[in-house]
Amino acid sequence: FNILEGRIMIKCILISFLLCITFSQMGKGNTNESQIQDIESSIIIRTQEKKYFVVQLLRELTEEGFYTRFLIVKKNKKTIARIAFPSSEDVKNLSVNINNNNNNDCILECNYGGGENFYSRYFYFRCAKDGLYLYKIVGTHFIPDSDKKIIKKRYIHPQINIKRINFLYYLENTP
Repeated sequence: FNILEGRIMIKCILISFLLCITFSQMGKGNTNESQIQDIESSIIIRTQEKKYFVVQLLRELTEEGFYTRFLIVKKNKKTIARIAFPSSEDVKNLSVNINNNNNNDCILECNYGGGENFYSRYFYFRCAKDGLYLYKIVGTHFIPDSDKKIIKKRYIHPQINIKRINFLYYLENTP
């Protein structure tokens, strides 16, 4: 075993390694998946039935360079809902946050608008059956140059499973 044979063997091993890496990565560069994903907020809801829900608000940067927001709901580590929020083009200056209300409830807070009109929507969800259900919406319309503030509460009957909610509908229909 001489030095020349050793160098040839090392080159063959390196070339084989590089080929394996190259071929294992082929096709992965042209996916539609987002490039960057951040968790903006996250809560955990534990029920008396020893079940738990994780509700996460995610922000993703797409390949086109735009941010999109998603609400992910997991029950006992299994994703039961993935809901896309409207873009800031659809709803002006939309900001979203999630908070615990009490042990079995959570609130999704949406603020939007600008100029002469600001709006907020508080979506109240309750753990019931085997999911999260929308049971109440509190909407506020505020006009900065006046003392005008309109608050409306709406109880949802029947309650809506979070899998089936259309947030854009409730954001467009302002008080």
